[in-house]
Amino acid sequence: YNIDNPNFVKNKFSSLLNDSESEPAVSDLPETDTGQLSSSSSVEESVTGGDSGANEKEIEVDVEATAGDSSEDNQTESGLSLLWQKIRNFFTNQKDEKENESSYPNQLEVNFYFSGLGEEKKLVSEKRTIFAGNADIAVKNAVQGLLKGPTQSYHFPLIPAGTKLIGVETYENIVKIDLSQEFLENSLDTRILDEYVIYSIVNTLTEIREIEGVIFYIEGIRIKIYGNVDLSVPAIRNKEYIDENEE
Repeated sequence: YNIDNPNFVKNKFSSLLNDSESEPAVSDLPETDTGQLSSSSSVEESVTGGDSGANEKEIEVDVEATAGDSSEDNQTESGLSLLWQKIRNFFTNQKDEKENESSYPNQLEVNFYFSGLGEEKKLVSEKRTIFAGNADIAVKNAVQGLLKGPTQSYHFPLIPAGTKLIGVETYENIVKIDLSQEFLENSLDTRILDEYVIYSIVNTLTEIREIEGVIFYIEGIRIKIYGNVDLSVPAIRNKEYIDENEE
């Protein structure tokens, strides 16, 4: 075992050479073992690859779900915003209506138009004060005043006898008046009186603030003609029947 001994070096070299030859090479391993190693590696790769694909799908699903939730949230917020806007507009309109009613005068001076003795195609007027508070009340009291007739001598009523007021409804600058059947049954079939009847009502009601047109109903049914007068559109003020000195 002395290193200076030549036989020791030779023997040691031979020993090392024999040890290297005795170790099995990788190529000497059984094919089945290599196949198993290869297949197990491929299995691991396939499993890893499968997990990666699943993870990608899960990420895509999560992104889509997040986008869907965001869209639904935006729609919900938009719907709530629209709802609150409608509620706010409703209460604003209610407030405006109350303010308009509170600003409407309690009394109005109105010219009531009747027939006179003159041969001219004119109506005569009587100035009266009526209770108001809002347009509906003003119109109702004006029609009732026409039904009661004139208070001055040589003035005569024009609305057919027995006519009653059933209802009144105003919408913006148009008023609907609903009269009883007597308005038709007791009317005189003459052209001039038909025009006098209609425009005694229309010219009186358009004296009221904001009223510009009148629609006629008979017991809930709209009439579009009265004798020779076209009522298919709201009847408006006709100054041909008004004396300029009385305006």
